[in-house]
Amino acid sequence: MSRLLPLGNDLYQIDAFMHDAPRRLAVYLYDGPVPVVIESGPSRSLHHVIEALDGAGVEPALLLLTHIHLDHAGGAGHFAARFPDAVIGVHPIGARHLVAPDRLWRSASRIYGEQHMIDLYGPMVPVDAERIRLLDEGDVVDLGGGRRLDVLYTPGHASHHITAFEADSGICFVGDVVGIRFPGYPFAFPVTPPPDFDPELLTAQLHRIGALDPSSLAFAHFGTDEQIAARLAEAETELWWWVETARGLRDDPERAPERLRTAVLDRLRAAGASEESVAEYDVNTFWPMQPAGIFRWLDRHDA
Repeated sequence: MSRLLPLGNDLYQIDAFMHDAPRRLAVYLYDGPVPVVIESGPSRSLHHVIEALDGAGVEPALLLLTHIHLDHAGGAGHFAARFPDAVIGVHPIGARHLVAPDRLWRSASRIYGEQHMIDLYGPMVPVDAERIRLLDEGDVVDLGGGRRLDVLYTPGHASHHITAFEADSGICFVGDVVGIRFPGYPFAFPVTPPPDFDPELLTAQLHRIGALDPSSLAFAHFGTDEQIAARLAEAETELWWWVETARGLRDDPERAPERLRTAVLDRLRAAGASEESVAEYDVNTFWPMQPAGIFRWLDRHDA
């Protein structure tokens, strides 16, 4: 069953049960005068999100997507069909891929494989162009009652990534820009997919988020965290450790995913994580993607 967890100030966390497992994707709901949902998740698990919204009697006015990767936005078209009055908010670079998702699907299929995509994420359907609201640096999302989300453009994980910050409560919805940190894990792990991964840009975003002085980071993967300075510092350390570790694996790209996997899991164990946590992280990480994104950046950077 889906969970709708109250976080205070009309904000709720929905466990989307992505990949049929808890704690894989957090969807957030502002159930206020202007109901706003942050992330749809993939179409395969969207029924969990809809179940939670229906149970709360919510008709969303806006679906805000931090970026268009399938684990965050693959169900956006189905969401739009289910909630015909909702507008879909996305960065301009990502908007065309929601209107015509075939190119995004083909690109992701080259990384994951067609069957893997269907099994894990489910199909995408288009969003009508007139249903899309473009969100970019400096834009404001009205939550009603004098409350607002300020939009920041935060590339580095993806060229179409945005972050949303509510100054009143201090919560910052960070998508994947800080990485992923499942509850109980010792630090945040970077996510390094091609073609847009850029650790220098990501580092700038981490500093920028810190300068907002947020009270809480709302991770998509997974949940909220109030240890702001520690999490951002850890995220930066892990980001560059991954980059330098992958740099040493460029001599053997075919074996790089397994060698990076071994190094990361050993690092996790050394930090005191349980074997259960190590296995959980391992099974939920697509290892071939991780060094590919770093190698692509290194090739451009070193050139």
